[in-house]
Amino acid sequence: MEMVEGVCKSCGREHHCGVKEVLVEAGALRKLPALLDEAGAKKPFLVMDENTKTAAGNEVMDILCSAHIPFVTYCFPTREIINPTEESVGKVMMSYDPSCDCALAIGSGVINDITKFISRVSGKPYILTLTAPSMDGILSPTSSMDSNGVKVSLPSALAWGAVADLDVLCDAPKHMLAAGAGDMIAKYISICEWRISNLITGEYYCPDIAAMMEKAARSVTSCSSELMSGDKKAIKEVTEGLILAGSAMAYAGCTRPASGMEHYISHLMDMRKLSLGKATDLHGIQVGTGTLVAMKLYDEVRKIPSIDTAGAKAYAQSFDYGAWADRLRSLLGSSAEILIATEKKEGKYDAARQAVRVERIAAVWPQILSIINESLPDTQTIQTMLRELGIPQTLEDYDIRKEDIPDLIKATKDIRDKYVGTRLLWDIGKLDEVVGKL
Repeated sequence: MEMVEGVCKSCGREHHCGVKEVLVEAGALRKLPALLDEAGAKKPFLVMDENTKTAAGNEVMDILCSAHIPFVTYCFPTREIINPTEESVGKVMMSYDPSCDCALAIGSGVINDITKFISRVSGKPYILTLTAPSMDGILSPTSSMDSNGVKVSLPSALAWGAVADLDVLCDAPKHMLAAGAGDMIAKYISICEWRISNLITGEYYCPDIAAMMEKAARSVTSCSSELMSGDKKAIKEVTEGLILAGSAMAYAGCTRPASGMEHYISHLMDMRKLSLGKATDLHGIQVGTGTLVAMKLYDEVRKIPSIDTAGAKAYAQSFDYGAWADRLRSLLGSSAEILIATEKKEGKYDAARQAVRVERIAAVWPQILSIINESLPDTQTIQTMLRELGIPQTLEDYDIRKEDIPDLIKATKDIRDKYVGTRLLWDIGKLDEVVGKL
């Protein structure tokens, strides 16, 4: 970890993660008994699926048996991607043994999200055993779940510790390695938008956390070609970056250091496919594509020399939210209703509030352009990286109709009350124009 817990000299807040032990090394699984003992755990509850059981679960069970540590196991009986729904959580909860004093997640994505949520509900600590460096929420205090067809981040438990055995991770499927790298390059966008939001809305921002994530993103970008060949050093870089991202969210007390507009593109893809009953791709794969879309959007923002405040205010006053809500329903089906209901509480489209923001934006526009230029790499660099990783470069590659893509991009401003690129463009009256060019 590059952050020192305690009061931050840069932002004045106290940063605290709470994760006691993180092991990223070859043969780390063999240290599980000692780690459980250190955590005071005598009988863990193991959560896995058939894939993660093969990857590490069988070895973990053998290690626990050899150490004479009793355990209870729930294994999802499938090799298909598990959706993080109420049903999935319920299946694990119904199998939970209250005599267990610790949960042990064997898996990096959905398995981890479900286990950390159950840890919060049960009040028992949990330890994570990674099987692939595939996503960034490894040590975050939230779980990304599907609730009534909408992607939500639910408060969850922080891991007591995490074990990342490089011998296991090097055998992870290439698609999952690519997903981890895709999730890491997203940090360029998330940090850029965090800085912009701080400048416009006064949202809390920590330069130290931002610098930590930018450094991790650059490290992953520089080793992407080696990653797909199974290079252990590259896999270690990605794994540590993903772990750091979760820690950064815990330090900041929000998801800002790790997700922005690019994540919302992935969330909307998930929501749309859920409404159509279609399968989704891995989160990090979709986020990688979303990052390229966001990069292209910011390339267009760079071309805007100044802000027409009168035109922007007229744009907001003429905005027909009822018509837009109908387009959300057409795009997302019943999932759109939650976004529409949320807007009634948040008032993101309130013209009076927009008028205040656009005056501020006009005053600091040169600084906003500087932030974009400082924070974001060259778009061609990201395109090349995605090509090396085998990540799709267009949303059409995900079986999304070309005519639906503009609305999907615009809808990123509707997911949550987080100031992202599409909200900036709506505020300055340029959203339709810029998205139309992508």
